Amino acid sequence: MSNKAIALATIVLFSLLSTGCMTWGNKEIRTSADVPRPSVRVLRVVKTSGEVIEFSRHAPARIVGNQVVGRTRVEREREVEIEGPFRLIERRVDGTPEKVADAKGRVWSVRKVLKEEPNRMTILAAGLVTDSVAIPLSEVWQIKIRRPNAALSILAVLVVAGAASFAVMIYNVSRL
Repeated sequence: MSNKAIALATIVLFSLLSTGCMTWGNKEIRTSADVPRPSVRVLRVVKTSGEVIEFSRHAPARIVGNQVVGRTRVEREREVEIEGPFRLIERRVDGTPEKVADAKGRVWSVRKVLKEEPNRMTILAAGLVTDSVAIPLSEVWQIKIRRPNAALSILAVLVVAGAASFAVMIYNVSRL
């Protein structure tokens, strides 16, 4: 085998080993001894109150000091003044607007109408925004963390070793 082929195979197998041996698993936090080491990646936090906070797999939270710190999408209400003509107004059973499409075509999810005029409306709108959160570990009951998987690691090593020995055998047979 050429050196380039060996180097390419080594890189491919190393990347398989380094990424394939990690899984996401739940861990309960009962005492301070149960807290994982700092900078562990956290995908989900269940607080003692029962509230569940999810983080993105692409940008998981981390344990920094005595807190789980990360960014997550939360629903926030804000006061918005929209201008008409209103192309669409979906109403609830009681007659209050639920969704309103403004003159620019943007659809607003309405929590409450604060002020309504024929071509202008002030509403309390709900929307998802990305926000930073810091959750004290004293409020955490369970976390979903990224950790090594021993069985998967052993399987990956066996597959890599088997593939390498098979490649060497094929190479030796082809040289005959």
